Amino acid sequence: MKHRKPLRPLLCLLLALLTACAPALEEPLTPGTVSRRPEAEGNLWEASPRELLSSGDLRGADLGDLDLSDLGDTLYPSDFDTNTRWPERLPGDFDPQRLLELGKDPGLGLRALHEQGITGRGVGVAIIDQTLLTEHQEYGDRLRLYQEYHGMAESPASTHGPAVASIALGKTAGVAPEALLYFIADDLGTGEGEDFVRDLSYYAQDVDRLTALNETLPEGEKIRVISMSVGWMPEDRGATELEAAIARARAAGIAVVCVNSRDPLLEPWMGMGRTPYGSPDSLEDCRPGAFWEEALYSGEYRGADGSLLLVPMDRRTTASPSGEDAYAHFAEGGMSWAVPWVAGLYALACQVKPEVTFEEFLTAAQATARPLSVRQDGAEYPYGKAVDPAALLDALK
Repeated sequence: MKHRKPLRPLLCLLLALLTACAPALEEPLTPGTVSRRPEAEGNLWEASPRELLSSGDLRGADLGDLDLSDLGDTLYPSDFDTNTRWPERLPGDFDPQRLLELGKDPGLGLRALHEQGITGRGVGVAIIDQTLLTEHQEYGDRLRLYQEYHGMAESPASTHGPAVASIALGKTAGVAPEALLYFIADDLGTGEGEDFVRDLSYYAQDVDRLTALNETLPEGEKIRVISMSVGWMPEDRGATELEAAIARARAAGIAVVCVNSRDPLLEPWMGMGRTPYGSPDSLEDCRPGAFWEEALYSGEYRGADGSLLLVPMDRRTTASPSGEDAYAHFAEGGMSWAVPWVAGLYALACQVKPEVTFEEFLTAAQATARPLSVRQDGAEYPYGKAVDPAALLDALK
């Protein structure tokens, strides 16, 4: 082991150089600050019930006067929430309350780990996203900071912010239900509609803000991971600044999870689906993710060799912006829902092994994951390996 000792001064020098390159921040974050409490969003849509059925988004819809008994193929792929008013005439096998409750379970045996005390207690999870409903029962009691910038400082609570927060560390829906939440709401660019210009430099500033904040936090409240449900290409405005800020955060001991297939620490992760009433803990009930399933069968899916690490993504129930005790069920999640799940799992790893690095975490996840495949038209399609949280954490111990 003696040959490794000279690396420590080099790492310290690298951290010093990265810190020196960080831009000066005008407004350092203060622990315990909640800059604003965005108002709850009411019923999300004003379209007619028939139009909403066609759109696949039934959140806040009043369907009480309709006969939906023959519309199972329409209802199962649709999103809905606790404000959706259902009619008596539904397909016999369609049970929205059961779907809602199943979707709260973070899956893959996590609730059994929670019962053992592996909950992310004392681990800080930071999220950069859209506006948050700060007092939602899923995470409001563990919100340690909420700060807004740019257009987000004028917006009501969003759908996206409460969802990703509850997936990462929600009390009932989250992977790490006792982790601490640090949240920044910010824009991904300037302008609106056709005039919108994407600019990742805002997120770069936010990452640096969180890295600086972490230096002021006591042990037991430190930020160990930043979750950003965003991806980009190298040529995007602000991409260079964001990647530099991520490097500074990692050098300071903070993992950063986002959507970036060019990053070897993030490239292996992918989200998967589940049968509507399947057990969130059962591999037999796992399915390819809705947004990439057709690519699997056509041969265009990049994980057809079974190399990707799969985490729950579709059929999830999350905190809703419509009220402190409101929930929304999303039939299709996208990678926005997979990123905070991974961040929450890393928070559990930090509780079990405080000195763990994301590199160690990834290695253990790959070594313990279990292969998945699906049969379609008589053929077998491998599509990755499901993360095994219990085995992963045991490997780290």
